[in-house]
Amino acid sequence: MSLRIEVALEGLPEGVVAVVGEDDKLGKWDLASAVKLTQQESGWAGDVPVPSMESEFKLVVLKAEGGELEDLPMNRRFPACALYTGTKLMMTFGQPRIAFEASPEFIEENARRTRKLEDRQGSALQENVDRKGSNAYYHAHTRHFEVPEHAKVISGPGLITGGAPVLLEAGAVLSTEADRTVWLKDFSWSDSTGKVKVYVPVPEGLLPADNAESLVETEFSNNQVDMTINCKPRQRLKIEKLNGELKIEACVTRVEAHKNRIVLQLAKKRETAWYNLTKK
Repeated sequence: MSLRIEVALEGLPEGVVAVVGEDDKLGKWDLASAVKLTQQESGWAGDVPVPSMESEFKLVVLKAEGGELEDLPMNRRFPACALYTGTKLMMTFGQPRIAFEASPEFIEENARRTRKLEDRQGSALQENVDRKGSNAYYHAHTRHFEVPEHAKVISGPGLITGGAPVLLEAGAVLSTEADRTVWLKDFSWSDSTGKVKVYVPVPEGLLPADNAESLVETEFSNNQVDMTINCKPRQRLKIEKLNGELKIEACVTRVEAHKNRIVLQLAKKRETAWYNLTKK
């Protein structure tokens, strides 16, 4: 039994892409016993023996002098639902995300599984059925049903075969608090001679009492302003299509930590009254 692995890899490596892992079928981390893939037009691909459930693995570029394992924060792992003959796993060398294309064998087995009513005890669905009986909104879900052994299960894009949900992707890296950006949308403004002031309130305690200016970066351009506060999570404000052009070199950012706000002073390139901050 085997599953298909397809690997995208930028450039042509000086070696052969292979799969190595803790399972005996994948060499038990011995690069000399790794399962080699074949170079294709769009990357590398090959059939790999179905390994044990939840076993770990990595991609490696085998070279004459040894091998180069992909640089990942942790090893890849074969999910249980992927361990069927004909399953296709698609990934990019050096990136943890794995996409799955379920095999016909898995889809048919999944569709044939009998639903166990006892597994629903304690759920909102079962509570509704117990309380309202035949008048329950979910009464249809009380039927015992299974696909006959002789029935043919048709699967494909857009077709629903029933059964438990099928995993489509794994290994994606969740964004950390440091990676997240909160967009600031609340601000006020005032127009005066030669300049416009934009007052941006920030959460209390976000700006430190000392050296708060070092956290704030502002980019002024002809008709927009883009401000970033480098904290966790990152705060950002972007105002586009300003009502007039700016005199960029005269624009100023004033950080007022004691007032929990930042003031953007926009210098006008031409002295005209601004009745709106931005153009529609």
